[in-house]
Amino acid sequence: MFDFENIVIGAGLIGSAAAKYLAESSSTTLLVGPEEPLNYADSEIFASHYDNSRVQRLVGTNDAWTRLNIESQQEWLKLEQQTGRKLFSNSGTLYVAPTQDDYLVEVQNRANDFGVKYELVNSTDDLAKIAPEYNFSSDFFGYFEPDQAGSINPREILKAQKEIFSKNSGSYSTQVITDVQRYQNGWQVTTPDGATISAKNVLISAGSFSNFNNLLSKKLDIKVKTEVIVLAQVTESVALSLSHLPALLYEIYVEDFDGIYLVKPEKYADGNWYLKMGLNQSIDMYCTQLTELSNWFTSDQHKSYLLVLQRELVKLLPDVKFESFTTKPCVISRTSNGNPYIDKVDEGLYVATGCNGYSAMSSDAQGRVAAHLIINGSYPTGYSHADFQAKFLN
Repeated sequence: MFDFENIVIGAGLIGSAAAKYLAESSSTTLLVGPEEPLNYADSEIFASHYDNSRVQRLVGTNDAWTRLNIESQQEWLKLEQQTGRKLFSNSGTLYVAPTQDDYLVEVQNRANDFGVKYELVNSTDDLAKIAPEYNFSSDFFGYFEPDQAGSINPREILKAQKEIFSKNSGSYSTQVITDVQRYQNGWQVTTPDGATISAKNVLISAGSFSNFNNLLSKKLDIKVKTEVIVLAQVTESVALSLSHLPALLYEIYVEDFDGIYLVKPEKYADGNWYLKMGLNQSIDMYCTQLTELSNWFTSDQHKSYLLVLQRELVKLLPDVKFESFTTKPCVISRTSNGNPYIDKVDEGLYVATGCNGYSAMSSDAQGRVAAHLIINGSYPTGYSHADFQAKFLN
């Protein structure tokens, strides 16, 4: 006898979605993972969903990402009705690059294939109709999704997923899992205090922490990279004047940074309004040990990243008055194939991880794919093993 049919390790956006779908299938399911820490210094495990705003777009870099995005967006609207929580803001998403990159070459055909509305934005006149506040320093090419795109609230999504999970008799523990071992014809997980819990199936969805502790006997081929975001405070009047501002993905590559993403101001728990921006910096680090990653979140190293963030934000929005700038540490995990790993890695043992910087907007569908694989032994219609095959380090 097992304690549960399923244990989901990792109570973030993907893990909570997978647990929800498993519980909806009438399977006894335990979701286990710590809550957002009140004090980073008191924690060892962290996540990047501790936020009120993330980009939501529809057309991704390939068909699998696009389908995941669209299905998740449809679910946000359903979850809003079910829980009464505000999860999504429809201000559109703008993708811009200084050249016709691979994404822009393919995006029109992919948008047409999936029935996504779009507009091309290839001049300052085009930009002025959508977001005159943005300033791009060089010639640019752009693609704009005006409908069912914009921003999502990860904190509210997580609460909504857990509410539905709980209504379907799901069980939740805030413990950390430090070990996963074969047990009879299933699996046994262990907490730091030595307590054990058993299940027929275990799904490891611990984000950038999936390779740490002793969750997997073989390490996934993922690169865990630090990242820093800036929360730029604005007054409420400025925030409301920017309520139309599309989320931005700016694929610019220069010496000290690349890949800007930006989301319009949202109101946070402290009552203030913050616009969020992030990018990859040349001084970002790769973490191969749990101690390295934990130290990244608990130290103040991220403060040294503000110079580039503030400089580029002011360039992008030169006419916006900012009150203050605050940095926060984040992390992303990059897989070897650019897609998430959602796979069966042993009998009864599964993974769903590898965000590649895109998983918040597609997290519900990723969780559904993982749950479908566990329940049915196959991928849902439209997906294949090739889309999500896990790769391991030698």
